[in-house]
Parts: sequence; C-alpha cells; structure tokens
Amino acid sequence: MSQNDFQNLINKVMTDEAFAKALADNPSETLKSIGVDATPEMLEAMKGVDANSLKQLAASFGDDRAAF
Repeated sequence: MSQNDFQNLINKVMTDEAFAKALADNPSETLKSIGVDATPEMLEAMKGVDANSLKQLAASFGDDRAAF
C-alpha cells in the first residue's frame, strides 16, 4: 500500500461513518472494495476493532504523520 493509498484510507475512515463501520465489520471485503488486498496480518490486527477505535486510530495519524 502506497503512502497515498494509506492516507486516502485514513481520510475515508475519518469522514465516512458507514465506511468505518463496514471496515470494522468486514475488513477483508471493505478493503477489497477500495482496491486494497489485505494481508493476513492486517486482517488479524483488525479483529475485534470497532468503528470508533478505527476513527481514533486514523485521527492519530493526522495529515503529516502517515506511517510511511
């Protein structure tokens, strides 16, 4: 996943409540829907994570703090 793709994912989680919920409920299919092939490690890390937690995590990255 490129830095730009990652930032777009973060922005979508922060601004689209339905997407954040779908990502929490079904990460594999939701990521596929935006063209991201999730690794088994990514999917394992997302088990049990709810939409609010995803939004808090996304907010912690901010515009200039992407993990790449």
